[in-house]
Amino acid sequence: MRLNLSESDLMAAEPSAPNNPTQLNRHVLREEIKEYLIDAILRGKYQPGERLTELALARHFGVSQAPIREALGHLALMGFVESKPYRGTYIHKHSPEELLDIYTVRAWLEALAGRLAAPRLTEEDLAELTALVDGMMAHAHGNNVHDFYKADYAFHGVIIRVADNTMLARLFDTLQYSYWTFASTILFDYDLVYLAQRHYGVVDALRKRDPLLAAQVLQTHIEELLTPLTAQPTAKLSKVTTNGSANH
Repeated sequence: MRLNLSESDLMAAEPSAPNNPTQLNRHVLREEIKEYLIDAILRGKYQPGERLTELALARHFGVSQAPIREALGHLALMGFVESKPYRGTYIHKHSPEELLDIYTVRAWLEALAGRLAAPRLTEEDLAELTALVDGMMAHAHGNNVHDFYKADYAFHGVIIRVADNTMLARLFDTLQYSYWTFASTILFDYDLVYLAQRHYGVVDALRKRDPLLAAQVLQTHIEELLTPLTAQPTAKLSKVTTNGSANH
């Protein structure tokens, strides 16, 4: 089924398209377009198998096709869309099994980052992590999902930076794990305050500078996000992965 990308349909999607996109630099614009499309896909605005066209999206956002192409490329890495040679880009439905695979791999990578970072952390690093969690709490109470997940990304980015492993950093960037926190809030209807509070425990563990403890806590930190997948019946999981959170 071809996606109808009429102006009225696109403007009805949530969230609204970025304001004054031409004033944003290319990198920021790409990220905002990517966030917009993830939100629309997870909320069921676009159905599995529907086609996205660069030209129609570019016209909607009032930009060139370059940032659209970059955003769709990142979404393909995350599995939200599938690019078919000579046919176009189509919405892909994540199965429950795929989501389990994604979070399982991320949990182990986070554990590795924690193990490598723990003995390297300085007091300045720990202060930066604490400030980021405080920021997450503020954004959570204000129901500011966009800035919340940006702070979450920065938090885990500090750990990756301190781990000082080029391949690990490259994997996190390539696999776009920063956007899975954003996706989780939509897929599973998580309470933002709850998600923010969980990070204080991570900071407490890192403060001990014990590599094994840091690895265990960070692995659990991610694996706990799998609870809705493992606790819900298969039929309900299918609804969640097709149309976003079951409560939306």
